[in-house]
Parts: sequence; C-alpha cells; structure tokens
Amino acid sequence: MRIDDPLAQQRLDQVPLMTVSLNARSRDETVKLIRGLQAVYADVETRGAILSLIRADVLGEVRDDVGRPGMDLWSIFVLLSCREGLRLDDDRLEDLAENHRLVRAALGLGEWQAGVVFDWTRIWRNVRKVQASTLAEINRRVVRLGHRGAPAAAVSVRVDSFVMATNVHHPSDLRQIGDGLRLVLRHARRLSSAIGSTLLRQHAHLSQRSRSLVLTASRASASRGRDRAERLAEAVGELCNFADERCTQALALSDQFQAAAQGLDTRTLIQASAAHQQMQYFVSGLATCVHVGRERLVLGRTVALSDRLFSLFEPHTELIYRGKARADVEFGHRVLITEDAAGFIIAADVMPNGQQDRDAAIPLVESLKAAFPALERISFDRGFHSPENARRIGELLPDACLPNSGDKAFAQQTANASASWTWQRRHHPGIEAAIGSLQDNRGCRRCPDKGRHGYARFLQTAVLANNLITLGRQCWAKDAPDALPARTRRKAA
Repeated sequence: MRIDDPLAQQRLDQVPLMTVSLNARSRDETVKLIRGLQAVYADVETRGAILSLIRADVLGEVRDDVGRPGMDLWSIFVLLSCREGLRLDDDRLEDLAENHRLVRAALGLGEWQAGVVFDWTRIWRNVRKVQASTLAEINRRVVRLGHRGAPAAAVSVRVDSFVMATNVHHPSDLRQIGDGLRLVLRHARRLSSAIGSTLLRQHAHLSQRSRSLVLTASRASASRGRDRAERLAEAVGELCNFADERCTQALALSDQFQAAAQGLDTRTLIQASAAHQQMQYFVSGLATCVHVGRERLVLGRTVALSDRLFSLFEPHTELIYRGKARADVEFGHRVLITEDAAGFIIAADVMPNGQQDRDAAIPLVESLKAAFPALERISFDRGFHSPENARRIGELLPDACLPNSGDKAFAQQTANASASWTWQRRHHPGIEAAIGSLQDNRGCRRCPDKGRHGYARFLQTAVLANNLITLGRQCWAKDAPDALPARTRRKAA
C-alpha cells in the first residue's frame, strides 16, 4: 500500500517539516530548496493538487490500500525536486536520502527509521513514472503559489530559447555505421543463441571484420593525400556492402525466429522476443545510416537533414545550426523558456524539430495571455522577429518589445522607441542568467535521460527545481531579508 503524506501522522521521533531549523548563513541551494518545499507543504490546496497529480501517474488504476508498501507520494515529489535542484545522479540521491538530515526531515523520516533504505533502483523506478505533462502542471501550481507573494510578477516577462543537447557523441557517418554493425551483431547473436540458429556462428569474426573496415574508412577520411577522395569512396563502399550483407543475414534470422516461435518455451520466447525487437530496431537504423553514408561519401550527393539519423540511441536528436563562435552546430532540441519579473520560469517547452524562434512567438504569446490575463509587457530578442509577428504581437500586447532583425530598421526602431520599450530591451539580457542557471546548476546543458519523453521530463523537472528554489528565496526574503539565502543579484524582467 502507499500513503500520500508521511508527515500527516507524526511519529515521536519525527521532526515536523515546518519546524525544521534552516541555516540563515548558508549559501547552499539545499536551504532554499527545503524552504520552497516547506512553502508548498504549508499550502494545503497546492500540496493536495500536486499529490493527486503524482498519484495519477504512479498508481493509475491500481489500488493504493492493498499490496506491499510503496514509496510515499510526497517522498517522490521531494526526491525528483532534489535530483535536478542539487544536480545529483541516482546514486548520490540515494546517499542524500539516507544520510542528509534536512532531506530526511523533508521525506518524513524520523531518527528511529535509520533502517529505511532508498535504493537507487527504487528511486529510479518511482521518479521516472511522473510524466512531463504532470510536471508542467505541478510547475504551474508552484508558480501560482509564488505569485501570491509577488502579485505583479506576471505583468512583465521575457522570452528566449537555448539548445539542450542530447547525450550523444558526434554523429559522423562512419561512427554511426560502426555502432549499427556492433549492435546488430550483438542482438543477432543473442537471438540465434536463443532459437538455436547457426546463421551467425562466425559472429566474432564478423565483429572483428566490421571494426577493421570502420578503421580503414576512418584512416582514409583523415588522410590528406591527393587520392583521398578515391580511397575514401572505396573504403566506405566496402563498409556499406558489408553492412548490407549483415542486414540481409539479420532479416533471414528474423524469418527463422518467426518460424520457430511456436515451439519455444515461455522463458526462451521472452528472451528471444526481446533480442528480436532490439535487432529489428538497429537493423532499420543501420540501413538508414548506410544509405546516408553511401550517398554522401561514395556518390558525393547531399542528403536532407530530415532524412538523416544523428544517433541510433537518441533518434529524436536534431542538428541545429547556431552560427555562434563556440558552437556552430549543436545536437539536441531548442527549448523555449519564459521568465517573469520574480524569477519564476512560467513556461518551458521543447520546440518541435525544424521549428524556428519566429515560428513559436505568436502561439507562445497567445498561451501566455490566456494563462496570465495581467500580462502587459513581453520582450524578445531579434531572432523572434518577422513582419507578421510584429503585427500580431502588437495587437495582443501593445507594450511588447520585439526588436527588428534588420540593422537599419533596428536602429530606427531604437531611435523612435518609447521609454517602456527601451527599458525592456535593456533588461532583456537578464534571461541569459536564467538560462545559465538551468544549464550550469540544473544540468540542462546536456540531457542524461533517454528518449523524447525522458528529454521533456528532464526539462520540466529542472524547471520545477529552479522554481522551488526561487520560491524558497522569496520566502527567505519575506521572513529574514538579511539572511544569505534571501540575497540575489538578479534584476526584474
């Protein structure tokens, strides 16, 4: 069985969360995070809504009054907040939950419960059940709670985007083909062993041969001789032909599995089905990489970005041209964030592949205007400008700051601008600090989670942790303005 709140029924050895003593001289973000959790816990309406949202994802249609004990819903909320708020992996999070006094008090654990174990697998299996859409709704609840202490925060907001990279290596065509061959042979060997096939009895030799061909092609690509193009085309052509033969073998092995599936026992069938599913996935990915490698490196043709696969492990990865000195291209997705005057991130969305900043401007303003009727001012950078955006955003918010993308038009716009437009333009770069906080302090420079759903869930968890810390700092500023956790050098939007 599961309980919603371990702090609801107090134990003799338990310190109530609202009476936990926090260090007013600490600059560590743990103190701000715990203070933010206290503010959420003290508001009965917000706490009940958050626990109901988590219950729907974690339990679904399962009864919570029977069965073995599970992790408390409030504990799941605390742990997913600590994971990105303090930038921890699951192992460090396990150690924190078992040994940190403040975190254990937030989890509702008393001094006599030293034997309660938070294994990292237990944390991972529970926390990952909370979906990105649920976290986005929890974020809205936390922001709504923070706006009670700062009613004018949503009057002025600023918007910008950044790229959060996926956890992939640099996707060269040769490396992609090498990875595909390695994984196809690995899962094909497991499948053939499960069904007793001899089709890939020389898998060790084939693996060595694939590594040799990839190495030969890589050396030809790195050479600077006059015959580099001919050597590279020949080496890549031989590698692609070898990969095509392995794909044909894998498809033949798939046919053997389909024919032999009826005669397998349950355990063997489960193992073989898992290996078959993985093999089929990597065969399709390898075929795509072989096609792209042959077109680009052998035939010298251009392949559209929409037809390319930049990672076999994260197939949703997008190549993004940034045109910046440090990172001309990046592999990941654009993330659009909106910050209000109090420092809360009131909206964070993963932009679809291929969408540009100017394409997302109008839908964002319409959704923000519907969610925050008090919104009066919004500022963008020049990448969001287009004539249609300027016209439509001006109708929705007459006091918006949308700089023109042309140099001469921008200079004229600046010369004739109002005092409000100039003020917003001057303060707009402050959102870079919010982006830097997400990247450096919440781990949003590179997403460690897998899959498109994991990517969106990681972003929303990081935003939730950032908002809880902002809420905690707001509470410190109200209760003890001179305390170190209440200080900030951020300026209002």
